[in-house]
Amino acid sequence: MDRGRRTLAAVLVACALAGHVRAQVRLADEADREAFRAWFTLLADVQFYRPTPDVADCAALVRHAAREALRAHTPEWRRLAALPVEAPMPDVRSRPAGTPNGWTIFKVGPGRFAEFADARTIVGHNARLISRDTASLRPGDLLYFRQDQQASPDHLMVYLGPSRLESAARDWVVYHTGPLDGGPGEVRKVRLADLARHPVARWRPAAHNPAFVGVFRLDWL
Repeated sequence: MDRGRRTLAAVLVACALAGHVRAQVRLADEADREAFRAWFTLLADVQFYRPTPDVADCAALVRHAAREALRAHTPEWRRLAALPVEAPMPDVRSRPAGTPNGWTIFKVGPGRFAEFADARTIVGHNARLISRDTASLRPGDLLYFRQDQQASPDHLMVYLGPSRLESAARDWVVYHTGPLDGGPGEVRKVRLADLARHPVARWRPAAHNPAFVGVFRLDWL
């Protein structure tokens, strides 16, 4: 077994074990889960058109979209957010209780929660493996890659499916590159079909690619 496949096997085992621990966020019912999905995908999508300073890498994109999706989207929130599109979706009703240090919605270890979680912590402690087949994707799912040769090897992409901001296709994916070529990097938006033909094979979300760990779904979904 080569190094890439050993890493893949280790990550899959770790994620399977992590799935036995309950999530910090517990949405009440399917209506709340659908409300979260709608807001989560919209807010990740909006970062491509109107980035915010708190999104500096792929994990920050997930943290931002998750945190803001759980908020009450009051007129003041909408004014400050300045969304480039109408957002008529209902709010999540069963949002977590606040703490003096903010929303500690991400599990970072046994019995420990925090506002911050890196990419590996998000999938290892806050999401469950669904499949290595992209046919299983639902809006709001995460595509997880492990690139051992990179300084920051763990990388997440958010599957949007349809986009309220771009009607040309129904298989959109959005992600932040992280720091790139000495600069801060950027948010990119691509079709899943185009990602499957990525010129660099290790970025293709395919079961035969050892760098593609799989499709993950946040535990509260």
